[in-house]
Amino acid sequence: MGRLLRGRCPSCTAQRDLVELFTQSDGQPASWLAPLVELLAHYDNPYSLCWYLRRPGGQLIRRMVTGELACSHEALDELRQTTEVQHLRGLLVLAEILPPREEELAQLARDVQLVLARVVHQQDKIVLARYIRWHLMPLAYQRAEQDSGFTRYQREHLRRQMEAARLLLGHVRNRGAQLATLTQPLVDRWLIRNRPRQPYARPFLLWAASTGLAPEQVAIGTSARTGDREVMSDAERVLLAIRMESEESLALADRVAGCLVLQYGQSSGRLVNLTTDHVLVHPDEPDVLGLRLGRDPLWLRPRLSALLQRLVDDRRPLAAALRHRPTPFLFPGLRTDKPMASATLQARLRKLGVPSTRTARNGAWLALVGAVHWKMLADLLGVADSTASAWHKENGGDRASYVASRLRQPQRQHGPE
Repeated sequence: MGRLLRGRCPSCTAQRDLVELFTQSDGQPASWLAPLVELLAHYDNPYSLCWYLRRPGGQLIRRMVTGELACSHEALDELRQTTEVQHLRGLLVLAEILPPREEELAQLARDVQLVLARVVHQQDKIVLARYIRWHLMPLAYQRAEQDSGFTRYQREHLRRQMEAARLLLGHVRNRGAQLATLTQPLVDRWLIRNRPRQPYARPFLLWAASTGLAPEQVAIGTSARTGDREVMSDAERVLLAIRMESEESLALADRVAGCLVLQYGQSSGRLVNLTTDHVLVHPDEPDVLGLRLGRDPLWLRPRLSALLQRLVDDRRPLAAALRHRPTPFLFPGLRTDKPMASATLQARLRKLGVPSTRTARNGAWLALVGAVHWKMLADLLGVADSTASAWHKENGGDRASYVASRLRQPQRQHGPE
């Protein structure tokens, strides 16, 4: 028994709404969208299905049924890229109605067209198109071939480089100059008004100088980068980690992710890309699990191991229509083949009391380098030696401490003990 929706039980109401949504004006069902109907029918909560069908996602589907919106990637690309559009695209791909594609690369191509369309002068458009084609796009394809793939943050970084180059070219053109006759004072005047765009405009000017389009003596200096060293206190960090380990009312995925951030200084971007292949079982203690983050396995505490085992067994995609499908990710996103977005995980952790992932990581790293040598941490947590060494120095140590610790070790006995 449950609350009735328009005089029917929720399951019957959801089924009726689903049939009505996919019925054409002639009374026949949209047969080409039948796989999508089957996918939506797997919603585990009929209330959620009714809500989705009556919201913008259902309105987009209705436009496809009536023929107002073509069922293609190109038609969806012309729309404003909202969450509903991206979610519907993912459902159509999973239903094998649309072919799969590298979504971030496709969105980058869309960004390129939007940026080029805003360039007024034809010569500037040619220069900017050459910069994008021969410098930025190869970077995008190179990153797409890496294990982590081409992410949304990397696409945003390249888009800002395109936008900075467009603004700089427009500034030069408005001052009656050309890129070939560019002067340092002209660049400096642009930097005064566009200081945040300095790191994004510098690659364009370097490329222009290397290709002979701009004078070599004109340059944009590197912007000073200062690392964020705001630290979460040990007391607050430890108490919050204990709460996440013990409080059953919290979401399981948030508890595991929070413990890995608070105790082992892991980044949200690293966590969301973890799969079941990274999970290890201790050869001597079956109840102890570990993670393969670096060269050496990181064995977890027993309580956290139990939480990780539950997460491996119970993880489900966030999309209600896909929760019956398996996924390799420990922190799955809306789709089975995509992990949760890093920003989404950070927002969920903030609701549990983590001020920011970086602040919690800083506190964890300072505590870890004070107890374990930085070289061992680099191998266990999968970070660069320079990163671990920098945290060791931040904690007041130096590289010579490793040699000193080895010299202080007692000589190993060669005879019988």
